[in-house]
Amino acid sequence: MQQTTLSKVVQSLRAADRIAIVTHISPDPDAIGSALGLTHALLALGKQVVPLVDDDLPETVNFLPGVELMQRELPPNFTPDLVVSLDASDVERLGAHGALVLSGQQPVLNIDHHVTNLSFGSLNYVDATAAATAELLVPLVEELGVPLDGAVATCLAAALVSDTRSFSIPSVTARTLQVGARLLEAGADLSDITNRILNQRTYDSLRVWHLGLERMKLEDGVIWTSLPYKDRKERGLLNTESQGLSNLLLSVDEAMISAVFTERTDGQIDVSFRAVPGFDVASVALALGGGGHPLAAGCLLEGDLDEMVNMVVAQLKAQVAERIAEEG
Repeated sequence: MQQTTLSKVVQSLRAADRIAIVTHISPDPDAIGSALGLTHALLALGKQVVPLVDDDLPETVNFLPGVELMQRELPPNFTPDLVVSLDASDVERLGAHGALVLSGQQPVLNIDHHVTNLSFGSLNYVDATAAATAELLVPLVEELGVPLDGAVATCLAAALVSDTRSFSIPSVTARTLQVGARLLEAGADLSDITNRILNQRTYDSLRVWHLGLERMKLEDGVIWTSLPYKDRKERGLLNTESQGLSNLLLSVDEAMISAVFTERTDGQIDVSFRAVPGFDVASVALALGGGGHPLAAGCLLEGDLDEMVNMVVAQLKAQVAERIAEEG
């Protein structure tokens, strides 16, 4: 599928009356902030909009205006005439809502910034040079003629702060900072948003980190941990996210790649990868059916937790060993 232009994206959104917005499972603040930011903008244009996610929301987004608008299922009387996929590199990452994309009953607008995006939409607005999906949505909202204020600015700023780790990752560009400046000028409280997204934690989230730190291992430049369903259930942590743990592990001096394996309630294994510059965990995630960025990626696996950990860690170690050999 070919990429489309911003003007065609705007045209497709203006032409639709009933819009379903879908984003990926295991959602992060970029996914939810982007979905809510676009939802608020389209509601301001008089559209009927339902934002969907096939998973629980992370606790870090509870402060976002309109978070209660996020739905797990389409209302029975709502038939969209356009489906917008946000921040998902492939249909499988949309979970059950991938069926909306695959049904062929309405056009699909695919907006994303992952280098592994498979361009599965009728229209594909994908830019891997953007540091976050929200970076693409700010000029889109402006082109729609919706003011960047209030709820729109707060949601998109939260998405941008989260995926850029407060504008500190290598993919941040001058354009990213310009987008952040526009949101700041529009009234987004970046200080408060950064604190809520990156610094504040619930007690249970720290207990999840504690479990992960108890089980972490470091070998050959790869640091990893697993969060078994049984252990999380025993500690009453089944509904608590481990968000940020993979970044914490990567802060270890000897680590070049980190991985967190979370055994979900549905039996699948959610894997979160992080890497220092020079490595490419997106290639590993893509080979396993996932996607992402060279330095931050993820996937879902099915199988025995220990077997999956051993298989994936072996691949990560091989990448590290190959890089060391190249540097000679």
